[in-house]
Amino acid sequence: MWNSVLRITSIQHATILRGYCTKTCYSQVKTYPVDDSAKVLRHLHFTEQLPFERGLQMQEKFVKAQLDVKELHSKIKKRLKKLQEEHPNGTLDEKEQEVIDRILDVRLNPMVLTFEFQPTYTGGKRIKKTITREQISRYENFIPLIQKENMKPKFVQVERGGQVTFHGPGQLVAYIILDLKTFKDFPAKCFVSSIESATINALANTKPHNCQDSLRLQAKKTAETGVWITDSEKIASLGVHVRRSVTSHGVAINVCPDLSYMNQFEMCGLSNSLATSIQEQKPEADVTVNDVANSFVDELAKIVGIGTVERTIIKDMEF
Repeated sequence: MWNSVLRITSIQHATILRGYCTKTCYSQVKTYPVDDSAKVLRHLHFTEQLPFERGLQMQEKFVKAQLDVKELHSKIKKRLKKLQEEHPNGTLDEKEQEVIDRILDVRLNPMVLTFEFQPTYTGGKRIKKTITREQISRYENFIPLIQKENMKPKFVQVERGGQVTFHGPGQLVAYIILDLKTFKDFPAKCFVSSIESATINALANTKPHNCQDSLRLQAKKTAETGVWITDSEKIASLGVHVRRSVTSHGVAINVCPDLSYMNQFEMCGLSNSLATSIQEQKPEADVTVNDVANSFVDELAKIVGIGTVERTIIKDMEF
């Protein structure tokens, strides 16, 4: 199951975030880990094209693990506080204190899961109650202009912000799972802004296989969430979910997809924009989804002040 491991050194309340200008992240302090567990970023990259639901399932398992640890710590601290109030002069014996300390020391590292999915249209919470069966049928029966041999798309409803987004061959999807409270001054809006900045840096700094120089693809933020080449050409879409400060979902970066999947429909509720890709912008560059995955994760680590990335390359994962 595990192909190889690469270590790189030196480098219940929910919030849905989408549809605002992330330039409103006004924090003047560059974030960095304030907990030892956040000083290592674990990157799991899946090399096979997987069903979207499979990636979603894996993400939820890791998110649940983060939330379960936080809940356990909270219960222990509340119980200790209550015992202290009920027995002001009471103390734990050495063995009890050692067990509690070990439990409280259990913390999970930030993680990024990167995928290339089979063709899938996903609906965010904003269209959950309004999308019709007829609209879903149009997505699921769409035949792309170039990748005609691909399997038929699926439509999947998800718990992220936004409206309809496409995921499929030639596109990198990165799910970012971390506890915002383990970083200095890192509210959710700044987290989204960091994802956008890491995407922009990856588009500039990824090195093509057929060139010694970096890609140098210039991209930018706009008043709309996501990463753009021009005000009307979008190269990356974002949608995140935050539960008790634990993040999920993330970014989709168009490397070399069949753009008709996106441009034949209105994506993300933006009627005046078109999807573009690295391939369309830099047709001479030999860049793969794997290349952009590694570059994006490394750039994100730099932005949030993480010095170590531990990378695992994997086909699939069983739970």
